[in-house]
Amino acid sequence: MKKLVFGIAVFAAWAAFTVNRTVPALAIGLGLSAIGVLVFGSLLDGRTWIGRSDAITAAGPQRRGRLLVRMMWLVVFIPVFIGKVIWSGVTLAFLALKPNMDFWPGIVRVDGGLTSITATTVFAGLITLTPGTLTMDYDEENDNLYVHWIDVTGYGDVAFDDRVTGGLRQWVRRISE
Repeated sequence: MKKLVFGIAVFAAWAAFTVNRTVPALAIGLGLSAIGVLVFGSLLDGRTWIGRSDAITAAGPQRRGRLLVRMMWLVVFIPVFIGKVIWSGVTLAFLALKPNMDFWPGIVRVDGGLTSITATTVFAGLITLTPGTLTMDYDEENDNLYVHWIDVTGYGDVAFDDRVTGGLRQWVRRISE
């Protein structure tokens, strides 16, 4: 029953986000939803792709509960991130259209502050997806990211890190930990 509900939810999401609602497009969505149920359906029962583990089975309800909370944060984060990208794009467009250049691009050091390299990689990718920023390097020893940012005026402010990263670190932490 869980797999059926999961499949219907995935297909409903496909139908909601697709622009082309023709029969072939919906058939592709139905097929991909079925593949999703086959690939990820075992996770609904607390199993891994490798097989059933006693440790995972014993912690199944708590693990699934954490997974659901993380998925909820992801669903909330997506529109927030889209809004941040749009706002950053508009701000960048205004900077580009200004007749005089009163901003200073530069490279800044940003604290990673996350517990896993996967979370740090996602964090770096999200920074790069935001217009006006580009994650250039990661110093693993000091857990620092080096980000090229469009406007480093005011560098050293307490809130500067949040200005560069757009507060994305807290969202990645909620979703990944």
